[in-house]
Amino acid sequence: MRRVSIIFVMMLLMMSTTTFAAFNRTAGLPTILIGEVRGYGETELIPKYFDDFRDELATALRQSKKINVDVSRVMSTSAQPSDEDKLFSLLHKDAIAHSPLYRREYANAEMIRYGDMIMGGGDPKKGKQYYQNDEITKQRSKLAGKPYDLTFTAVNEVKKLGQKYGADYILFVNLRDADVWRKTGGIFGTGTTEELRGKKIQVELEYYLINTRTGKVFEGQNAEKKTSLTTNVLIGKYGNNFKVQDMVNYVLEDQAKKVAAGVLGKAIKAIGGN
Repeated sequence: MRRVSIIFVMMLLMMSTTTFAAFNRTAGLPTILIGEVRGYGETELIPKYFDDFRDELATALRQSKKINVDVSRVMSTSAQPSDEDKLFSLLHKDAIAHSPLYRREYANAEMIRYGDMIMGGGDPKKGKQYYQNDEITKQRSKLAGKPYDLTFTAVNEVKKLGQKYGADYILFVNLRDADVWRKTGGIFGTGTTEELRGKKIQVELEYYLINTRTGKVFEGQNAEKKTSLTTNVLIGKYGNNFKVQDMVNYVLEDQAKKVAAGVLGKAIKAIGGN
């Protein structure tokens, strides 16, 4: 009898876990898994801002009440990433490499190596020539805004991850460049957070939404430079003594809302369905 009771308790715990997971999702709504927010641009960004942006993005998506958002997968920042960390990174890079708007000259070394290998059929030299061919670049740019495919093996991995997480879509964000400039330069990558009054702010990012059933990808881009408008908003909120960190937080939140709007307004419509 005691053995039966133990088994029964274990079953209840398992059911409770499943029910809790289902409780956090609204039936009938598609689910987006935020796979990775990272910077594959030439500028090295502080990892903290990836986490901050991920949180802002999840909040913006949830507030729409049109989508379930899964943030259960936390990207490792350790020197020894797990196999799944590596897989998500590979999928992110694969989406970037196949993008009609990928610009090799603004990517970091890791992204360049991957793109050259995959688009060169394993030969980095051919990959480099592929991206530097003006005619190919011209033809690729005509496909901007249209869904495209990942590498065949990447599509298979996406399908497996979709089943594992119960996700209809996986969302990646390449926070390629973000900076608040002062007379002495930018703060991202330098660790400076206490300087006052940024002179100019610049954010450049791409987001990639992947349909886990088809492997189809939609890419959206945001690139903004704000000066007086942002400054005026911050003065109204914090007064004349706002810090650069206040400006960074404001811009991250603003960009997250715009990515969420793009995902819900364009991306899902472009690659939705089976």
